[in-house]
Amino acid sequence: MQQISQQLFKIVHTAFPKLQSITEEQASHKPLPEKWSPKEILGHMIDSASNNHQRIVRMQEVEHIGTFRYSQDHWVHVQQYQQESWQHILSLWYAYNLHLAHIMAHISAEALSHTCDVGKPEPVPLEFIVADYVRHIEHHLEQLFNRIAE
Repeated sequence: MQQISQQLFKIVHTAFPKLQSITEEQASHKPLPEKWSPKEILGHMIDSASNNHQRIVRMQEVEHIGTFRYSQDHWVHVQQYQQESWQHILSLWYAYNLHLAHIMAHISAEALSHTCDVGKPEPVPLEFIVADYVRHIEHHLEQLFNRIAE
């Protein structure tokens, strides 16, 4: 888990200055009404951090936490990220992910096999949750930076 924690830490520290250079106007731009703006993409990443934070902590408590899913479109819609300041969203994303990197670095080896139902055919282990979260961050950062380039 140390390696994944360090990977997340590096991703966040590398992306943060690039994200800071994005203007409020760029962050608010929606290429199409049904597509997320950079604000909404980063907001979705905060929602993912929030939900995965709960999974990571709870999965260390019991062997199987049951079903833990969330509706990403609903979360983005009701939180109105489009109406929030880019700098506020960015600061929250940055701090939340540094905290998650810290937590990941301290997951016990025994808990890595604990499971959760996230909508896949079978429940997945904590080790998958953590690695998949980092892949998810990388995917959405690429999406966000591509959106800015459009």
